[in-house]
Amino acid sequence: MKTHIFGLGGRAALLLACLVTVAGSAQDLGTAILKGPYLQGPGTKSMTIKWEAASSKPGVVHYGLGGVASSELVVEFSRLLHAVVTQSVTNITADGITNITRINTTNLVYLFSADLTDLQPGSVYTYSVAVNGQKTPPKQFRTFDLNQAKITFIAYGDARSNPKTHGAVAANFKGYAPDFILHTGDLVADGRRYDLWGREFFGPLAEVIDEIPMLPSIGNHEQDGRLYQHYLTQPGQQLWYSCDIGPVHVLALDYRHEKTNDEQFAFARADLLASKAPWKIVYLHYPVFNIGGHATGWGHAAYLPLFHEAKVDLVVVGHSHLYERFRPIAGTDAADSWPITHITTGGGGAPLYEVLPHPALTNYYSTNHFMVFEATAATLKGRTFATNNTLLDEFEIKKDHGQPSPEYLAQVYPEAALKLFYSVGPSLAASLASVPLTNAGARARFTLQSVRKYATALPLEITLAPEAEPFYELEDSPLRTTLPGANDPDKSVWGRVRARPGKKITLDARSGELLSPPLTFQGRIKVGTVESMVYGQRSRVTEDAAQAAKVLDGEK
Repeated sequence: MKTHIFGLGGRAALLLACLVTVAGSAQDLGTAILKGPYLQGPGTKSMTIKWEAASSKPGVVHYGLGGVASSELVVEFSRLLHAVVTQSVTNITADGITNITRINTTNLVYLFSADLTDLQPGSVYTYSVAVNGQKTPPKQFRTFDLNQAKITFIAYGDARSNPKTHGAVAANFKGYAPDFILHTGDLVADGRRYDLWGREFFGPLAEVIDEIPMLPSIGNHEQDGRLYQHYLTQPGQQLWYSCDIGPVHVLALDYRHEKTNDEQFAFARADLLASKAPWKIVYLHYPVFNIGGHATGWGHAAYLPLFHEAKVDLVVVGHSHLYERFRPIAGTDAADSWPITHITTGGGGAPLYEVLPHPALTNYYSTNHFMVFEATAATLKGRTFATNNTLLDEFEIKKDHGQPSPEYLAQVYPEAALKLFYSVGPSLAASLASVPLTNAGARARFTLQSVRKYATALPLEITLAPEAEPFYELEDSPLRTTLPGANDPDKSVWGRVRARPGKKITLDARSGELLSPPLTFQGRIKVGTVESMVYGQRSRVTEDAAQAAKVLDGEK
């Protein structure tokens, strides 16, 4: 039996004082292990095993090859956490009055981190953790192998808020025997709350991340990131990092850093340009391209040119709670001609968002889901499954001597046409002269801004967006016009909107300008032979539009 002692050393000073609340019911802090054990920081010769316990007494990790735990590692706690537990106590008095008393109890919980080193690449290890005389059942993990010919991994995100749904999604994971799991962020609804980490993350994943390492990226719901970094330890930099396994290089980014002068950008540039892996995959929380949900467009100025330059194959994101797979997106110039597939996978448990069609999308769903990838040196296969394991989407990217296949290149959608979604969208937020009525239409003004990318005007058709069609009518739809080109001045185009029979339209009480139900428009744009779609924001009733409509009517 080989024994190692892992002590606190300089990390004893890492005290994370975080006053957090467990609402509704208290966590049982008498249990030996509160969270875990779970895997972090995977490598070819290393693996980190972490767990949280109610006791500060050292734990012991037993591990070894071939199902034999021939080595043990004695581990002292590396961090402690002040957890404020709130218990709600209900008391019914003799006269039938119900009183609810909330009792706060501060508990110390302890995080343990066992760094196993000098392991053999591509090997299966058995391990168990003993704490306070209680020993977990034997579990397994596999170290990474740079020479592995084929790998399988899972990607999903936005697992917050609904533990039952998250658990149903995660219950499918082990059936695919993945080497690792990528998470695109929003692990919990509020990363500052101690109770949510157990309820929404560790609970649903208890039978998954004990044997499959997770490589997460931070989401906006992780808030200040203190508990995120407390629980999750990744290779190198914890908020942006990369690793290799078999033919795949993955890079995790922190969505909060978007500029070229950030430390993250320098790391990402050096990392991606140095990688010689057959497949380069970037993942983060905010989408670079996204049609439904938040319609986010992250990193266009700094990171998108880098991804083309470094020949990134796949960008996987979350944030919008839906599924979107884009056609390969590329520009026409040499600098941006490398095609990239962008995927939004935000269906891990958070409330779902509406999806919207676009010619650049190959598939889109508003449903809970996860993705399974298989990669060899020449092929990257992706499949998307619903919670019940029903296949929703599948695709395959092939390469020959590092170059995408002709079939893949034939699917490319122009990046400039897709970017119109972001640049033209503000032009489709109409200003109305009055509230539309069934018998009295309201004039609607669209202020169309010139498109700098194109020298000449682009044909545009404006119609109601799908969400507005049940409540409104656009007279003489579609409204046909042109978008001003780079050398043209902005222009105003007028239409007229009515309420559908039996529908009552009002002004939103809070804003005083927004219409309720929401009035939104969509536009179809022709760029040569390519069609693009644009969705506008909510339209408003404004005094400026009312005055301009009076002038317009006076001219007639």
